[in-house]
Order: sequence, then structure tokens, then C-alpha cells
Amino acid sequence: MPEVTNASYIESGLPTRDRQRDPEKTRRALETWFSATLPHRSDLRVTAVTLPRTSGVANETLLCEASWTEAGVARSAGYVVRVDSPDFLYKDADLTVHAEMYRVLGREPGIPVPAVVGMETDTSVLGQSFFVMERVEGRVPGDTPPFHTTGWVHDLAPSDRAVLWRNAVEVMARLHQVDPAKVAFLDRPRLGPDGLRQDLAHWFDVASWVARGRTDPVITAAERWLRAHVPPAGVTALAWGDSRLPNLMFRGLDVAAVFDWDMVCLAGAESDLAWWTVMDYSSTESIGVERLPGIGSPVQTVRRWQELVGREAENLDFHLVYASYRLAVIMQRLSDLYGATGAMEPETIEELRTNNFGQQYLVQLLDLPHPHPVTMTWPGLEI
Repeated sequence: MPEVTNASYIESGLPTRDRQRDPEKTRRALETWFSATLPHRSDLRVTAVTLPRTSGVANETLLCEASWTEAGVARSAGYVVRVDSPDFLYKDADLTVHAEMYRVLGREPGIPVPAVVGMETDTSVLGQSFFVMERVEGRVPGDTPPFHTTGWVHDLAPSDRAVLWRNAVEVMARLHQVDPAKVAFLDRPRLGPDGLRQDLAHWFDVASWVARGRTDPVITAAERWLRAHVPPAGVTALAWGDSRLPNLMFRGLDVAAVFDWDMVCLAGAESDLAWWTVMDYSSTESIGVERLPGIGSPVQTVRRWQELVGREAENLDFHLVYASYRLAVIMQRLSDLYGATGAMEPETIEELRTNNFGQQYLVQLLDLPHPHPVTMTWPGLEI
């Protein structure tokens, strides 16, 4: 049976849908939009548009170049266009949340994000809603294959990798200290009394949506465990959601930008620490890949985070199960998206649905029976 070994499917670029755009028509539409949105820029021209066939599986991303005259000076810049999709990886995805997160964090010290140019909800422009942000120059740690095996991070000196890792954890810690009142648009009171319970209710709903009437004993058992063990103290604090090194851009060894708000919520910092842990293990210890010297382990990441924020991480056992549960559900959603395209062999699709690494972690964390081979070892997290 094909082995699902890591998180690469999440952002592999393997198409979950066929996107076809006329480059010239898209260029003209964006040129008109830029001119209307930025009327102080004269003679504005969109000079190049790059239309990747795929941009990961969660969204469509376009790249464009623009030139204009401002105050008598000729200028040019690059931009990123994030386009909504009718078949997002995530249920109830809201592109306006992404744009608003960039706007809010752009006002926070020490959390670098791209500047948002504008949000467009008129679907007649590109066929879907979209927002535009300035392009940030830098490099992103490789996701597929993992940066631990090849690429620019792999080629750094261990001392430089240590600086890069520390800088990443410091930015994440600053993110966790953002006043939740500044991101009140993430509050979902209809789902629960606090941010963590709201996110739990959301993901239970997502799991039901993904299942489409199918049952999975591992998912069911994990949900039952989560309901029974949710921490009694309410938590409402910002959580990045998809917290991991490949969602950061670096300029030199400094963080140049934080990306990806598909899973942003108010479930709190521990939610991110657990997600960082399972995503880290899925591309290192769990698949027999040696960690690069200088890149801190999940234990070291949690300890460094604790030093930075001045408190102990709480209820990590709960959050590790919760992170694995979300991963298992996402992988099942991916199995349906890929299955609809015929881009994967049926055996691999079945493996994604019934024995993905999220499920394998749950089996080990909760000591559950499982009819499939467990090939992704859970290394544990002892702080």
C-alpha cells in the first residue's frame, strides 16, 4: 500500500482543480482594477502576469508586475493576487479574513507581513473575490521535499540555521501576544463561550462535512476524547493556525513575512505549538529524516517560546491530540479533492482517507485499535 509519509500533500502544488485563465484578459482586468483602486498613480500599467497552473491546494495565487508614475517619478513593483475558490480545502473559508489579518498585523511591531493594496468582492473582475498585497522579496524553507533534506536552509551553516530558527520562534511568540481584541473579527460566539471551544466546534463541523456520511473509527474516537478532555479554563487568544517554518519568508536569516491564515482562530498559543510539533515530526523523526543541526526540535521550540512569553505552555497533551485530529480531517478532505481529479492512484487516495499521518498519530496518542499499518512513529513531546 502506498505510504503517506508527511505533510507535503497540504502544499505540494498537486492540482485539486484545473485553473485556466487568459493571461491577456487577466492582465487587462487587473490593470483596470489597479487604476481604480490607486487613482493617484498615473499611467499605471500591469506589465506582466504569471498564472501558475497550481498554487498549493488551498487557494489560487497570481503574480503580477505594475509600473506607474507618481509625483513625476517612474515607479514599479510586484504584487501577489490571492483569488477565492469555490472548492477551498477549508470549509467556510473567508478570504476577507486573510486580508484583515495582514492589515492588523501590519500595525504590530516585530511581525512582518505584506502590505495589503485592496480587497475586491465584485466577482465580475476575475470571476471570484480576491485581494492584492505587495510582493515581499525573500526565501521560503522548502516544504516538498522537506528543507531538512535539500535546499537553501539545508545549505546554511548550523550556526546560521540556529539564528533562523530562533528568529522564527520569536516572531511566533510576538504573534501570540497580540491583543485578541484587535482580531475580534475571529470571534465566533455562536460556536462557543471562548476561542478554543469555538474552534473545536468548527472542526467537529468540518469533520462531519468532510465525512459526507462516512464513518471513521479513529476520527470518532478522537472527537469523543477531545470533548471529554477540553481544558476547563476558557482560552481566547490568537492562534496562527498553520504554524510552521515553510509559512515564513526569510530575508537573510531574518523573518521577512508571515503567511497563511487559512486556519487562523482564537484557540490560543498552545494550539500553534502543538501544530508546529506534529508538522515538524511529520518531516523528520516520524519518517526517519535527520533533523538539521541548528533547527530546534519541538521540545526546544516550546522551551524557547516559554522563555520569550514568560509562562509555561499548558495542556499540550490535549493540543497534540487536537492538532493530529485536524490533520487527519484535512487529509481526508484532500483525498476527496485529489480523487475528483484522477491525479492520484486509487490506492493512494484510500491511504489518505483511512491511514494518513494524522490518523496514525491519533492511534498512538490515544492507544486506539487500527486495522492499518502504523508507519509514522510518534516521537512524543516531553517538556
